[in-house]
Amino acid sequence: MYAVGVIEMAVGLAILTRWTAVASYVAMVWLVLIAVNLVTTGTYFDVAVRDVEMAIAAYALARLTEVKEAAVPVQVQSRSQATAA
Repeated sequence: MYAVGVIEMAVGLAILTRWTAVASYVAMVWLVLIAVNLVTTGTYFDVAVRDVEMAIAAYALARLTEVKEAAVPVQVQSRSQATAA
């Protein structure tokens, strides 16, 4: 369990750094696997649903980060062109 805690803390810290998209995908997969494990044991269905919801949120964060990172160079480039003119 200590190793699991360390992995979860590392992924959480990575989400707060420049690796947000990759870490969000890792968190999404991790949460889905936890939910699958809970469903296959036949217990804690409420926790499994919560984990699936958090996995969807992690996916949304990853996609939003990718869209933002794709849009930022365009904004920076257009600002530098505007100041040069």
